[in-house]
Amino acid sequence: MKAILIDVTAQTVTDIDLQPGLTAMYRVINCHSVTRVPLNSINDLWLDDDGLLHDPQPPKFQFVGSDNIFAGNGLICNYTAEGETVSVTIRADQIRPLIKFLGDVHVEPEVFVTSW
Repeated sequence: MKAILIDVTAQTVTDIDLQPGLTAMYRVINCHSVTRVPLNSINDLWLDDDGLLHDPQPPKFQFVGSDNIFAGNGLICNYTAEGETVSVTIRADQIRPLIKFLGDVHVEPEVFVTSW
């Protein structure tokens, strides 16, 4: 499956071949659990679920024009209406200009509690 890797250490955005499944995501992102951030109607950004909790925190990135800051490597994949993760239909060279690498800035984790 084709995916796009955002590597915060190398500060690169590259097209990669990714084996299906969480184990491959863990290996590429360098984590033990992932979280999904929907980017649009067909693309997801996958991140280390504990990115801000590491000590020291990993380098960060954000999308140009956005206030959201992401910690650690990111992986962009497409998904189907059934929720299956599939190959991207875009290329890294289309995403690269949208990524701003922030380096080792510290971001204080926030916790939100919703009462029922």
